[in-house]
Amino acid sequence: MSITFNHTIIHVLDLSLQMPVLSSDLLVLNDETESFITKHLVKTFENHDSCEACFKDNSDFLTQISDPITKESFYALSCQMAQKYYHYMSEYQNIPDGDLLITHFFSDDQPFLGILKLNYNEAFTHFLETAEDKLMTKIIKHKSIFPSSSKQIDEAIIISLSTFKIVLLDHSKGRYLSHLFDCDTALSVKETIKVVEKVAAEIIEEHYDNPAYALSELKNNISESLAKTQTIPVQDIIEQTFGEDVQVYESCIHKIEELGLKETTIEVSDSKLTNKFTSHRLKTDTGIELKLPTPLFKNPEYIEFINNPDGTLSIMLKNISQITNK
Repeated sequence: MSITFNHTIIHVLDLSLQMPVLSSDLLVLNDETESFITKHLVKTFENHDSCEACFKDNSDFLTQISDPITKESFYALSCQMAQKYYHYMSEYQNIPDGDLLITHFFSDDQPFLGILKLNYNEAFTHFLETAEDKLMTKIIKHKSIFPSSSKQIDEAIIISLSTFKIVLLDHSKGRYLSHLFDCDTALSVKETIKVVEKVAAEIIEEHYDNPAYALSELKNNISESLAKTQTIPVQDIIEQTFGEDVQVYESCIHKIEELGLKETTIEVSDSKLTNKFTSHRLKTDTGIELKLPTPLFKNPEYIEFINNPDGTLSIMLKNISQITNK
């Protein structure tokens, strides 16, 4: 992703100062600061916790950014946003201190407005002090350290100034960004997958005597789809898993439709999300835990679930040539 910066500014939002500290001029970027900001913008675009959002019809902020952005209008907008953020922080008290970085940039020749809240971290560093002609080195705790470029920030919003579509990331306790920007949010990729899994798990627990096997079938179908297309076509996965059982299939589709996810195809490029479907964990009421490759659940040569006459369940592992202690 190629990013070119037009205007960038940073304001201080520290509640201990009793008011926002507004920069009087735009930020002068060098190669290092451009790289730092670019990495956080890219991470926000690509993060599967980020969600799509759209402005409400009566959004004041949408009106403010509808006109072409000049240096003067950008500065005025940045100050208004810093004051609005600070008001929320003062009112709700559960939003951490940080600096507000606002940038007008271009990506693939398209204009964007990026708003990153860089919440402070604490870290120790050295401090040089001169006393009585002596140079003393001390260790102090610095309370205003930015998140590193390798870490994901907690709060960010990126707005396309051509389509006004929004990418929103909000890991704050109050989840306040949608209110702050007068927008409605959709589920993120990660949240959508969790909803599909939760619905399917509830249906399985309700209809199956051996829910572990049915859940593994669901995971295996998802894993195979991800390996082929890096997508999860929700309706197709439900049909593959429960299609032969009409009652279960219809119950699951009904719940999925209620949530507006029936026609959803989830695009997944994050290997961490993909890898979670390659194995299946089991824990028995006796405390035994098993982690098995998902495809093996369908292969009776390696694993067999046995329903005992007394109502208990046995799991038989087969064709094991070696066991390693870990």
